Amino acid sequence: MNRFVSRWLILPLLLLAQACSAFPSMAAWDGPKKGAPALWHVKGPDGEAWLFGGIHALPANIKWITPKMKTAMDASDRLVLEVVGLEDSAEITRTFQALGNSPNQLPLAERLPVDLRAAGEKLRDKGRVNPAKFETLESWAAAITLAGAATANLDMVREAGVERVLAKRYRNRDKTVIGLETAARQFTYFDQLPEADQRAMLASVIADADNAPAAYRDMVTGWLTGDVARLEQAANRGLLQRPQVREQILVRRNRDWANQITDMLKLGARPFVAVGAAHLAGEDSVQALLEARGYTVTRLQ
Repeated sequence: MNRFVSRWLILPLLLLAQACSAFPSMAAWDGPKKGAPALWHVKGPDGEAWLFGGIHALPANIKWITPKMKTAMDASDRLVLEVVGLEDSAEITRTFQALGNSPNQLPLAERLPVDLRAAGEKLRDKGRVNPAKFETLESWAAAITLAGAATANLDMVREAGVERVLAKRYRNRDKTVIGLETAARQFTYFDQLPEADQRAMLASVIADADNAPAAYRDMVTGWLTGDVARLEQAANRGLLQRPQVREQILVRRNRDWANQITDMLKLGARPFVAVGAAHLAGEDSVQALLEARGYTVTRLQ
């Protein structure tokens, strides 16, 4: 697997950062035009649910809603997303600025290894980020800001992202759409990381920025083909090898989501749950946690 993919997938908010800026015109997507991403059915004595791993921004005009997905969505009574409100970019930007800025931060170069300082300045210039901005931008927020620059030319469109497409479909059918988290809570997970981990996150974004086009193509292709093994490999590499980062960014959130899904089922709900694809891969995945609680989880596609 591409080294960049192994790191990129463990930073789920990097694509969320794109909600803070407009996408430029994109070149035509040259990858697969359709596919069948992984979908699971969860069954227990108190009800049933469906789990679907998504990507926050996708190329336009690719087809990924299959007949099996339509059947599952029709059988569900609500859509449960990782976070709702992605379409409100102004609110996300305000939240990001409130949490991501603190006075007396070091210049970008002083937070990077010597061998990445030139690349960091190049990416900063590409994103047209004023150097003075880093005087208040915390390291995790600097990573997300520079990730926005790294992904600015990729063939992805917010409106084509899984959350927006599914939310529109459910709302058109007068079905409830709710979120497992808020944007503020997601940003807070990064805000609470120790500075050393935040700087490692920042360094990884800069080190891999030039590989973004190939990595994004590989990621979307793997998602469209339902290659869960690729996601599982990604979930055990890069920054997720740091126990505290893995716990903060992935595992504790999966546990919380499994708790919420369990509560919904006990109340008689039939949720279709769509979260970032990396959360549905590996031994700490949401479906693995549900299986440990006695639910039967079956992959449908």
